[in-house]
Amino acid sequence: MKRRLLDIEFPDGVKYIFINDRRFDKREFYKAKALERRRGKKGRFVSLKD
Repeated sequence: MKRRLLDIEFPDGVKYIFINDRRFDKREFYKAKALERRRGKKGRFVSLKD
């Protein structure tokens, strides 16, 4: 079962977290979370210009 990145908070006191078979450090996690916010209904990234 896939876990939504937007529903997860990075826990304090850990260096890495494993989600959907990927390892994220804190910087990568928040970058991936920001990209997930830009996904449209069809799963593709939408432009920020609109």
